[in-house]
Amino acid sequence: MPHSVSPPNESCVDKPPKMKLVLSRVEEKDWDELLEVEYEAFKSVDIHQALFGPNTKENRKLVKEHFMADSKSDISDCWMKLVDETTGRIVSAAQWKIYPSWTEKKVEPFQAPFYEGKQRTDAEHLANDFIARRQKYQYGSPHVLLYILFTHPDYQRCGAGSIHVKWGTDLADRLLVPTWVEASPDGHHLYESNGFRDVEKVYIQTESWLADYTIMKRPPKTSFEAGRSIVLS
Repeated sequence: MPHSVSPPNESCVDKPPKMKLVLSRVEEKDWDELLEVEYEAFKSVDIHQALFGPNTKENRKLVKEHFMADSKSDISDCWMKLVDETTGRIVSAAQWKIYPSWTEKKVEPFQAPFYEGKQRTDAEHLANDFIARRQKYQYGSPHVLLYILFTHPDYQRCGAGSIHVKWGTDLADRLLVPTWVEASPDGHHLYESNGFRDVEKVYIQTESWLADYTIMKRPPKTSFEAGRSIVLS
């Protein structure tokens, strides 16, 4: 499901001052741990519950299958993780969509089978509105999209979000394309401090769920200094 939410305000409490977070690609063995981190990070975020369903074993299995299938079939898909080198724990992850060139894609209406009745209707309404706005602003041109970003509450305010954002914006600068994100209120400052600017504020209150985010764009570079390289680990 196309979706991108910024993490809640990050709070680094009782962490050693020399903690080292290592950035690398997500591997197949990571999905179960990654989903535990995701649902813990978003446990109080309405729109995540609406679009990704409840935090149950059965639903996490469905989300895992979706993420795995998407990562194998969508050539634009790129998941990155941050691991605490001391503990070996995945503490944060980000899903990027990288479009160096734009190819038209078929978009199916969103379905929310994990809910019934009014909750399902509201979830599908918010998701399809979300997709329509993404089509309006982003589709048709090359770009990099931060699809989703989350950090475990124990590691919030440790700079994990900044590490992910810098990785993606550095890549976009080398591709000379804009970067897009749909920012939650708590994540807005992170993106603004990294060069993103507001495009549209969205606030939709349904009976079941609240969608509250800002569509933000970081303008593309028009040129790139030669003699530098980027390493994808």
